[in-house]
Parts: sequence; structure tokens; C-alpha cells
Amino acid sequence: MTVRFNPPPGWPTPPEGWTPDPSWTPDPRWPAKPADWPLWVEEPATTEPTEQTMALPVASLAGGGAFAPGRHDGRTRRIVLVAFLCLAFLIVGLLMGAGTSGSRLAAAEATLGEATEARTSLDEDRAALTTAQDELGAAQTDITAREEAVVAKEAELVTRESATVTAEVDLQARLTAVEGREGAVTAAEADLQARSAATGRSGASSSTPKEPTPDAPAGIAGGTGGGAVSYANCDAVRAAGKAPIRLGEPGYSKKLDRDGDGVGCE
Repeated sequence: MTVRFNPPPGWPTPPEGWTPDPSWTPDPRWPAKPADWPLWVEEPATTEPTEQTMALPVASLAGGGAFAPGRHDGRTRRIVLVAFLCLAFLIVGLLMGAGTSGSRLAAAEATLGEATEARTSLDEDRAALTTAQDELGAAQTDITAREEAVVAKEAELVTRESATVTAEVDLQARLTAVEGREGAVTAAEADLQARSAATGRSGASSSTPKEPTPDAPAGIAGGTGGGAVSYANCDAVRAAGKAPIRLGEPGYSKKLDRDGDGVGCE
């Protein structure tokens, strides 16, 4: 029994007696091997070997009966062909790997460029956001300061209004007090006039009235021979030019000195 390589469907048929190198790998362009496909099968020893070549660019090396049965150097040529095929497979794999690596590198560079642009845009957006936040913070601080100023003005206004109300109440109280004093003064004057009138009537009924001197002003009574002088009221004192009249002076009387300080008709 002999063992031969059994290529899966879609793989090229190798030369008879071909044995792969330990580092040999299938071409990535070949179809995938079925999971249960045997790569090596046994054949009866009496089976006539048939020369087969792989459908690869180097298949021309097998032409001219290089692997025809009956030649002593057939096995050597097969080994050379296998080695050449392995080298070709290796070169093709390297070229494909280089192409794939180049594509991946270009894709990675493109992705890196996009990521760099996105990062730059993100940094710009972040800087703009920081600036907007700073401006917003400054605006909020300004608004807070203005609100505090308004509150202070309102408090000052309330204080002034309270002071105004207090002043108005105090003024009203003073006006009331003045009016009360004026009423008391008016009442006292009326009472004084009433008493003066009563005193005059009492004196007229008890004695003969003396006639005033011709040059005496109205309301002033006095004797021509240096008798006592009396004034009916402060108007008479002022008319005589004697205001203010003091205690001990002619014509002074308590009715002219309301506060009793010794000076009348102040």
C-alpha cells in the first residue's frame, strides 16, 4: 500500500509522490478544506502511477516528461519542483501579506487621522464650553450683585419710609401739643380778661372813677398828680411804649406777667 496526497475540492493536484515541506501552508486563495476531508489516502501498490501537475504558474516546469515514469531522475526533479513550488507559495504569501499589511496600515492611518480630527474638534468644543461656562458664571455673579444691591435699596427705602412715618407721627404729636397750648393760652387770656372785667366792675361800684389824663393812651389810667398808672392789657403797655414792663415799674401788675418771672408783656 502507498500513501498519496489527496487535495480537497478546488485545490490543484500535486505531482505523484509529492511530499509537502514541514513549513508548507496552503495558498490562502484556495478554498477552505472540509473538516472531515482526509489529506492522505492509501492506494494499492500495483496501481500504475500517473504523472499529474498542479495548475500553478510554475506548472510548465513539469512539462517535457520531466516526471514521466521510468526515469531515474524523476524523483529528484519532483523534489526540485516541490521546493520551487514551496518557494513560489512563500513569495505569494509574502506578497499577499504585504498587500494586506499595507491595506491595514492605510486603514489604520485613516482611522488615526479621523480620531485626531475628532479629538481636535472635541478639544475645541470643550474650550468653547469652558468659555461659555466662565461667561455664565460671570453673568450670574453680576446678577447676584445687582439683586443684592436692589435688596439693599429696598431695605433703605423701607427704613426711610419708617423714619418718615415716625417723623410724621412726631410732628402730628407736636402740632397737637402746640394746638393744646394755644387753646390753653386762649382760655387763660379769656379767663384773664374775664377777671379783669370783673375787677373793673367791682372797683367802679365801690369808688368814683378817676378820669384819665388827656394825653394818656386808651386803656391806660393814671392821675395827673403822679398817681398810680394801670394798664388794661399788654396792648396798652405796648401802645405806651413800656413793653416789656418789669416788676416795680409804674403800671406793672401780675395780670401782665403770665409766667410770674417779674417781666410782663414780653
